[in-house]
Amino acid sequence: MTSNAKQKRRLTKKGKRKLILFIIMLILIVIAICYFTFTKPDDGGKKKVVDEIEKFSYTVSDSDTKLFKDTFKELKKLLSQDDYDKSEYAKLVSELFIIDFYTLDNKVTKNDVGGVQFVYTPYQSQFIDKARDSLYKQVISNIDNDRSQQLPEVDSVEVVSIEDVVSSSIFDIEDFKNVTDTDSYEVQLKWTYKNNDNFQNEATLVLVKDSDKYSVAKLD
Repeated sequence: MTSNAKQKRRLTKKGKRKLILFIIMLILIVIAICYFTFTKPDDGGKKKVVDEIEKFSYTVSDSDTKLFKDTFKELKKLLSQDDYDKSEYAKLVSELFIIDFYTLDNKVTKNDVGGVQFVYTPYQSQFIDKARDSLYKQVISNIDNDRSQQLPEVDSVEVVSIEDVVSSSIFDIEDFKNVTDTDSYEVQLKWTYKNNDNFQNEATLVLVKDSDKYSVAKLD
């Protein structure tokens, strides 16, 4: 065998070894990606969105209750109509707010305040702070999914009454200077719990126009 032939043979073997190493590295990379994708540890409470009403920025997460999800579907169906009933919209938003805010059983920590997406936008930060210092301060952290604490879950909600209200007679605040009287509703509700009757079970909400949607601006 000539020296040129031997050299070519060595180069061919070297090329094969490089190809094999490349394939092995590629396989290892694929295995690593699959491992970290499918065996990623729990992130301690991050919620997965399972449904949404994009136009209004409303969402449902995997941890929301069946009652919340069912009511959300009603709202989504209503808002898909070109000319929907505004009072019905206000009623459903009120129900969703009550369900999410007063259900504590599915909340991970006291910072996981429910119903915020239905609160009047300028008040959301203030609302969260107040909830943390009152109703939600009793929520023990469940980041490790080992909480034994029994917390309330709203089982049913009833709208007792809904009426148009004059917002200027209720609010004397700069935030509401652009809210017209016909854009406000007062909604009285009562509700029951699945596992406890020792919590608040009735309230009156005032909903006002918040850009293109109705939001809770007052809770009594």
